[in-house]
Amino acid sequence: MSMAVQDCTPKCRSQQHAEEVVAALTGGSEGQLRAFLSSHCYNAATLRDAFGRTALHLASSLGKKILLEWLLVSKSADPMAKDKESGWTAVHRSAFYGHIHCLISLVKHGGLLSTQDKEGLSVLDLTMKDRPAHVVFKNTDPTEVYTWGNNTNFSLGHGNQESRQHPELVDVFARTGVYIKQVVLCKFHSVFLSQKGQVFTCGHGLGGRLGHGDEQTYLVRPVAARLYAGHPI
Repeated sequence: MSMAVQDCTPKCRSQQHAEEVVAALTGGSEGQLRAFLSSHCYNAATLRDAFGRTALHLASSLGKKILLEWLLVSKSADPMAKDKESGWTAVHRSAFYGHIHCLISLVKHGGLLSTQDKEGLSVLDLTMKDRPAHVVFKNTDPTEVYTWGNNTNFSLGHGNQESRQHPELVDVFARTGVYIKQVVLCKFHSVFLSQKGQVFTCGHGLGGRLGHGDEQTYLVRPVAARLYAGHPI
């Protein structure tokens, strides 16, 4: 398929093309958008509009995961490119608009959660600090846990000691229908508090730190409630 504009070349830096690419991302199916980007401009994946936004920024904001992965894999789109307005990367945008599936794909392709925007906020800072006005979190909302990092002490809640470079679902909770509202990760163990008030721990139990009455190493396991002098501990 030929380029829409005959004088478009691999060196294209057309501001008009950039504006048209970004505008197109707000409509159409992901298949249609991929065909449009392929035919409209040689550099559709790298051009920036007046606000410094790329096609990847828009795909992340809109939750278009298939298109996003195509831009990353086939068009070498940069997941760390920042826009001019706020210094947000595509990772910031996917987090702000609640598209966790896009965020995970971006991280797997080199996106960093630690990169700061113009206000010094990382992606995780932004997730905790801000959210769209229509999104209201409730304690009763279904919640899932993703963990990543060093897992040599079984502290991430996964079924082996392999470290995770990317966020990975702690599937024991998903399988059993347990929703977690608070997590504390430590060097040798982790603690998970469910919405119903049940406590789960995992990791090395040296010194009884897991609360299971012994010093064994455990994967995710509920802490049994015990009564002493009439008070639960």
